[in-house]
Amino acid sequence: MAGSESCPCSHYLFSEAIRVVRIEALLAITASMLVFLGVFGLFRRRCGNRTLALVAFCAYNLSPAIIAYTLGLIQSASFSSLYFLVWAAYLVVVLGCADSYTAHSIEDNEKWKSFNLHSAAKCFMTSWMIVSYATHPMSILCAVFLFVILFAKVDGRTRALMLASNSVMEKKCKLLADYMSTEHQHGDSSHEDPATMRGQKKSPWLDGKAPDYLQKIVGLDRVITVEKVWDCQGRLLKGDPNGRLKDLCLSFSLFKFICMRFAGYSLPQEAHNKLRRLIQHMLSEENGHERVFKVIEVELAFLFDLLYTKYPVNLNPYRSFCRLLLLVIVAAAPLIAKFSAKVDFNDWLSLSEGPANIVTILLMMSILVIEFVHFCITIFSEWAKVTYICKYVQNDWGLKNRCSGKLIEIMCRVWLLKPWGRQLRQYSLLQAYSYSPWKCVNNKFSTAYFDQEGDGQKQIPPTNLSKQVKKAIARSLRKYLEKGQAFLRRNDLSDEFSWACDLETTTHVIMVWHIATTFCEHEVPCAQLLQEQRDNFDIATKLSQYLAYLVVYAPRLLPGHPCKTKYIFGRAVSEARETLVGSSVSVEKRIQKLKMGIDNEQCPETIVGRGTQLGMKLVNGVEDKGRIWKVLADFWADMILYVAPSNNTVAHAKYLTTGGEFVTHVWVLVSHIGITRDPQDRE
Repeated sequence: MAGSESCPCSHYLFSEAIRVVRIEALLAITASMLVFLGVFGLFRRRCGNRTLALVAFCAYNLSPAIIAYTLGLIQSASFSSLYFLVWAAYLVVVLGCADSYTAHSIEDNEKWKSFNLHSAAKCFMTSWMIVSYATHPMSILCAVFLFVILFAKVDGRTRALMLASNSVMEKKCKLLADYMSTEHQHGDSSHEDPATMRGQKKSPWLDGKAPDYLQKIVGLDRVITVEKVWDCQGRLLKGDPNGRLKDLCLSFSLFKFICMRFAGYSLPQEAHNKLRRLIQHMLSEENGHERVFKVIEVELAFLFDLLYTKYPVNLNPYRSFCRLLLLVIVAAAPLIAKFSAKVDFNDWLSLSEGPANIVTILLMMSILVIEFVHFCITIFSEWAKVTYICKYVQNDWGLKNRCSGKLIEIMCRVWLLKPWGRQLRQYSLLQAYSYSPWKCVNNKFSTAYFDQEGDGQKQIPPTNLSKQVKKAIARSLRKYLEKGQAFLRRNDLSDEFSWACDLETTTHVIMVWHIATTFCEHEVPCAQLLQEQRDNFDIATKLSQYLAYLVVYAPRLLPGHPCKTKYIFGRAVSEARETLVGSSVSVEKRIQKLKMGIDNEQCPETIVGRGTQLGMKLVNGVEDKGRIWKVLADFWADMILYVAPSNNTVAHAKYLTTGGEFVTHVWVLVSHIGITRDPQDRE
């Protein structure tokens, strides 16, 4: 009789034990997700690895469901413990996500209202558990205090999503647009760059009057402009020989203009003219191309942080104080749980108190490490540096105090991460045309879960973005701005090769010249060239394979409809397979087979046939072999400037999350100058 009575109790103890184990396992998984997102988020703007991106996508999207399920398990437990309160508060921290990973894609920023509602529901559940489970007054005080501080992370993520959303961005950019359109009315037209650096919290403007209702901004004397930074006589900025700090402020100023593009605003033509003169002046300097692209790199780093991180929000002094307080409380939380918990378990449950302590300590340590790392990154971020410089320019005491200037100088010297990976992804049609993707992953059932690869879509290893490539693009842009010259006229070859630039679509032009460049790469190899000619070889081959990569993997960044671009590429792969059937041993043998087709006058009007014909004419029609690579280098530098203007701002923002694309940097450059494409992106 006694044994039969113990069976339900044993079953109850066993089920509760299983519940505790499940909770601890889910907490361990959640902690791993937080650490992964916190660490990988730091490198996301530099890393283009598809596997890491897929794991981050899963961690980001599965964590809300895991958090809700774990909170449900904790809430439905038949016993109470302060451990549960600490664990629930930890889950609220994970809900707020790592500072470096608040949004996976730009579309997530528009869901901030839904995130608010879901967060409020989970926080209400956690608050209810605090009231229900905590019985000791000190326990209630500690748990509530912990929850309030941790709730700041959720609020910070909400504000970050709001700040990056288009609706809020439009309101922010409207002030800058009003300033740009009414600048002449305030007698302040001498600014070299009129973007605001960091003004008062809310710059007031006067309501417009009938009939045009043109608004006017007041209080411009308190706005920090690029001109004020350039004219500052403090030791910090005067002792900046390379102009790094000034260029950092310039990047932040230009970043505001890119935000205007995202919000649907356009700059007045006078603003573009000023930016054009500024960029021309920078390009005319020695190593000016390096400086210009460095400014754009930092500018896009600001854009990435605005769209996908909480760094802009964390600069608030109140949030900085909360962050420091959070570190202290998280460090003390295990001790609070140890000495304040009133554990009302049965004897069997006391065996799990050791694992519970370990789990709690591991959870708190994960937060402690993540928070400490992100706190250091925040105070050394580009956002913080701009804030330091603007406070320095604005505060007369800072100009006179050598210690403050030295401290800011030391902090501004620290660069924790490069703005991006500075790599060009590569693709070669004549190497990859025979590739067929693995059908186990690329099929109609996995389409909803994975990006699909098609026939011939196989990347080759990426290459570093060389100084020669940037210099060639800068030289091409400078000549365009000065004389409007095109590459064929510069090389006196317009009559002979102009047909290859006047094809049906931009995709045709890119693929035909890509095949011709690959042809010349094997017929006139780098080993036969002088050093200057090798630089042109490097420029032509890298840009050729990069633009071919854009056709295959990023057609939304090119002119024309992406579906049409994909279709034309698919036809090119089919042509290569039909033409080069049986010649899969090496690229050299494939080139020989293409030459045999030309010699036998088998040159149909296909992309492969035209590319081979162009390559043969370059090799046989240009006497100086080094000049071939000068022609190709000039062509590809002009081509990337031609394809860069785009109206698809969302596509450029999307690729920032997978390491960024170099064409986005060129897009920013030509956008500032005022070079645009037809609104319908027609050829």
